[in-house]
Amino acid sequence: MMTQKTPKTVSIQERMQNKAFVALGEVEHQIDRLLETTKSNFSMYKYVKQLGYSGKVVHYMKGFAENYLFELKNEEKCDQLDEAYNFLKPTQKKRVIKKLETWEREVEQYCEEYKPIRKVRIKTPAQLVKKLPYLNVYAQDDYNFQSINPEEIIRARLLYTYNTSSKKLTRFEGHLQVKGSRITGFDSCKEKTLTDLDLLDRLYKGGNIIASKFLDEIPRSKEKDGNDLITKNTLLVKVVK
Repeated sequence: MMTQKTPKTVSIQERMQNKAFVALGEVEHQIDRLLETTKSNFSMYKYVKQLGYSGKVVHYMKGFAENYLFELKNEEKCDQLDEAYNFLKPTQKKRVIKKLETWEREVEQYCEEYKPIRKVRIKTPAQLVKKLPYLNVYAQDDYNFQSINPEEIIRARLLYTYNTSSKKLTRFEGHLQVKGSRITGFDSCKEKTLTDLDLLDRLYKGGNIIASKFLDEIPRSKEKDGNDLITKNTLLVKVVK
């Protein structure tokens, strides 16, 4: 019993090379005409643009004229090459070389202009705060504080957090974002020590006006630069959009 051969899988790179090779068939024809007449209105740039190929495919067309240019310039003064192209006068040869070099530059130009642009994936608020650690509920004495939905931090202009371990209340102000376990996008990050849960409750239940200047209400505590790190002991107290 004969075993059926598995067909060879053609890679994406090989497909691109094949497309470029097929496209060069027309270019070879244009080179032949150029050598015959020493004149051409052919535009390599317009040709590849008409094909609509990506810059990655056209990249494989680079260097198509290298052999012709090597032979025409004949910098090694090879007699055989001089004889092979003796049908061209010196001025005609220069014109052909100039045209081939132009076509090569047009391939480079196309590849430069049509570089693939990677699309930036816009993450949702849920994705941005996925790795943010925080304290969901803080129950102490007669109080029961619950963190806000962390997704609300994204693009908020004001955020208060409370570290239940260090007793630090931190105020973030700016165009807020989250990266990992840190708050980013803030213009200002200030903190004060807060041990009075009555005051914390006032912030927790209060509106935007109370939140706007709440740090000033905390007595006997010096305002310092805050910490942008959020931990498992951090209560997300309030946001203002």
